[in-house]
Amino acid sequence: MSRVLTLALLASLGSAPAHADDAAPFLANFSGAWLGTGQLLVGPQSGLKFGCELDGDPSRTQLTFSMKGRCWVGALSAPVHAQLRYNHETQRFYGQFMDGAEGNGLDIVGTRAGEGFSLQLSRGSAQGRLLAEAVNGDQMKVTMFLRENATDREVPVAAMGFARKGATEALPDYLPDVVTVSVRRR
Repeated sequence: MSRVLTLALLASLGSAPAHADDAAPFLANFSGAWLGTGQLLVGPQSGLKFGCELDGDPSRTQLTFSMKGRCWVGALSAPVHAQLRYNHETQRFYGQFMDGAEGNGLDIVGTRAGEGFSLQLSRGSAQGRLLAEAVNGDQMKVTMFLRENATDREVPVAAMGFARKGATEALPDYLPDVVTVSVRRR
């Protein structure tokens, strides 16, 4: 399973509040156990489906958020983890997925976008964004984008749907309406 795919799955459950006074309750919205499925949207593995099981653990006093779990494709499984923190002064969320860009993962900088969030993802010259939208208190959908350097546009590369473990509702419809681009390797 690709490292970018597991980042998308894990990062999808962290977020950054817009105002210091609502930071702790906003982070708490993403706590607990989550189950999800997703699909790659472009490239030679387009249509490949995957699953994830994640546990979110926010700290109300330190305004941090950690996430641990695993993601799988068929019989292949990989552990995932992230650490995120909110900075009151910048009103941004900073963190690392899988030990950050200096390790085996990515660096994350994010902001709140309504009831969801937008996370900028980076590792060297590779840049992307993860957009999470709350469907309701027990569901969310997530789209991961990769920035094409040649055209300076965002291309959706993976889409995911999550529901709280034990929730009575099914996963939300998470696929974008249209995917009309391809990503080429250099």
